[in-house]
Amino acid sequence: MDKKKLRKPRGEKKVFEKKTLPVRRVAKVTKGGKKLRFSTVVVVGDRNGTVGVALGRGADVRTAVAQGERLATKAATRIDLAGDTIPHEVVHKFGAAKVLLRPARPGTGVIAGSSVRTVLELAGVDSVYGKILGTQEPNANAYCTFEALKALRNGRVLKKMSKMRERIEVKKEIDEEKKKKMAKRKSKEKKTERNKVSRRR
Repeated sequence: MDKKKLRKPRGEKKVFEKKTLPVRRVAKVTKGGKKLRFSTVVVVGDRNGTVGVALGRGADVRTAVAQGERLATKAATRIDLAGDTIPHEVVHKFGAAKVLLRPARPGTGVIAGSSVRTVLELAGVDSVYGKILGTQEPNANAYCTFEALKALRNGRVLKKMSKMRERIEVKKEIDEEKKKKMAKRKSKEKKTERNKVSRRR
């Protein structure tokens, strides 16, 4: 399978959850004095297999975050997951950063630190082991994790491993149950609102 960049239909905008990594302040000394600029890495995702990472720069923090969010949304990519985990182990190197990602049993959670955890959570990976093998620099690790997730391939794994196929079915069932619960909550909220309105009248 080739890397798939999301192409959104015209008029439709996909809403992503975003998280910002620590903001950095860069001072440039010129004739007129110091010029301050800010940079930050923004991670966006829908917690359902889509994630993007990008660096934003600007004269103030708000501009840097806005630019980072826009670029991350543009770079958002669909990741090959196997239910609530990744289909296979992967070790990826990106510059000085090196990250190990390994599938975990259901209910394990995301065992990872720094920006690796942020990227995995927004990608929708619920059970995974993550380990930083290179630099501790959070921005580099975020990019490295993103590239590692893009390198995953679940086609061959699903053909050979029945357990991974089962994980996907379980994940679908859990998602359906969540949708039903959300629908019930919304219907209850609507009923309570109607009752309040009728009482006021």
